[in-house]
Amino acid sequence: MNDSYKKKCSVMLVFFLSLMIGCKSNPVAEPPVVQQEVYSTALLDYLLFMPTNTGARVNGKFPLLISLHGIGERGNDLQLLKRDGLAKILDGYNSFPFIVVSPQCPTSTEWYYDRTDTLIKKLVEDVVARYPVDSTRVYVTGYSMGGIGSWDMAIRHPDLFAAVAPIAARGETYTSICGMKEIPVWAFHGARDDVVALFKAETIVKALQDCGGTAKLTVYPDVYHDSWTRTYNNRELYDWLLSQKR
Repeated sequence: MNDSYKKKCSVMLVFFLSLMIGCKSNPVAEPPVVQQEVYSTALLDYLLFMPTNTGARVNGKFPLLISLHGIGERGNDLQLLKRDGLAKILDGYNSFPFIVVSPQCPTSTEWYYDRTDTLIKKLVEDVVARYPVDSTRVYVTGYSMGGIGSWDMAIRHPDLFAAVAPIAARGETYTSICGMKEIPVWAFHGARDDVVALFKAETIVKALQDCGGTAKLTVYPDVYHDSWTRTYNNRELYDWLLSQKR
């Protein structure tokens, strides 16, 4: 054994010993904290969550979840979105497997008025082109005003989404509901909702079912309008979304 070889072996031994010592002193390495980045565009400003969890990645591409906020988060300050809903949960949460885009609705309108759906559609197309998105696994969810917007988006653009999860929402356009019958829907509502009455959610879900669509409604007996907090903390929702593909 020559001196050069002995030297290399000694260096490698020191390296591996240092790794072992490091592992003993810090046995569980904390994953990096993922923050939602702020993006301003000509379409809609939005928060972007990029996952470090690759469990749902297929062929290098991730599922995309569009998250629509309620009426109280409208404006031009994206930090408002972190007060509630999915954007609140995701801030600093690093094991969520979806790319999540949370656009902000201007104060002058609502998600389902003034054809804001066209802005959301263009934003989705831009995100799919810009990031590693699996275009067959694009989903939309929202609560209250955002839940209504979720229904509206699916009705107007049925070829865009693989599944929809409206929360605490009613439907606005029933006449064309059958056009989205190929999109699975899981809706959620509080039985005591005093802002959007439960029967309004039941009406649009039944209308879709009558068309032959796959739609189900989960009702929380003891919940008022805020049925999104419990829903967005339910892992079953995300497992269900991931089981849907266009």
